[in-house]
Amino acid sequence: MTSKRNEKNELSNRIKKLLSETPGLSVKEIAKASDVNRQFMAGFLLAMEEKGDVYSRKVGPARIYFNNEVKTNE
Repeated sequence: MTSKRNEKNELSNRIKKLLSETPGLSVKEIAKASDVNRQFMAGFLLAMEEKGDVYSRKVGPARIYFNNEVKTNE
């Protein structure tokens, strides 16, 4: 069980780093960069948003994600 938790923590850290370097990515772009399924990524990002790690904006039909740490440091 700890290995799954470690994998999720690693994925979460990679996503936060990716969004720090390239803010405003879609679920599809983040999923492709992280080499995971888009549907899984959509749920994972929703959970990260609920935790306060990332935030999103709706742009047309897409949801665009940003690292919350970048927002609070501006």
